[in-house]
Amino acid sequence: MTTEDPKDLYEAKRSPEWPEWEKAIQTELSQLGNMGTWELTDLPAGRKPITNKWVFLRKYTKEGKLAKYKARLVARGYSQIPGMDFNDTFSPVVRLEAIRSITALAVNLDWEMQQMDVKGAYLNGILKEELYMTQPQGFSDGTERVCRLIKTLYGLKQSGREWNQEFNSKLIGRNFKRVVEHRKRLNEENSIDGTVDDGRCDKLR
Repeated sequence: MTTEDPKDLYEAKRSPEWPEWEKAIQTELSQLGNMGTWELTDLPAGRKPITNKWVFLRKYTKEGKLAKYKARLVARGYSQIPGMDFNDTFSPVVRLEAIRSITALAVNLDWEMQQMDVKGAYLNGILKEELYMTQPQGFSDGTERVCRLIKTLYGLKQSGREWNQEFNSKLIGRNFKRVVEHRKRLNEENSIDGTVDDGRCDKLR
């Protein structure tokens, strides 16, 4: 029988596993601090900070054994004000056709394929807007100061876009190129014409 994860900080503190959840919180706070996610400052007049919450999750191995306790600080992005707290939110998503094409190239050209996981991916995005957030729920320094966000945080409306742009710029800096998909040709001929790194994919069927 799987134990339910705490729904909020209050439930986590009441849990007999609170010492483990508290360690997970400290790990998250340490990561946020090391990445320079925010700086504490006074709230400017006329501004209202967004709030945040803790999300808790037990992570298991494929055999079903408990692997770790995970805590994540999530911004309540639904309270963001359009035009002030965020502008564009669109982030490109890879198409299934592109994945199939890359896989076909890997098979035909004997490429090696690897998968990677970026820990705290959204925390790498650089925030363009001037955005303020209350101090982490339950872990304030006792002052009225707020967090001026420098990096994006999970829950913000623009986090996906900013992370994508940051990741894309790093890859371009290493001479990678984005796959250029010609949607019309794809629909008509079931093919893709584009570039992959320094290789060329002219017509895949």
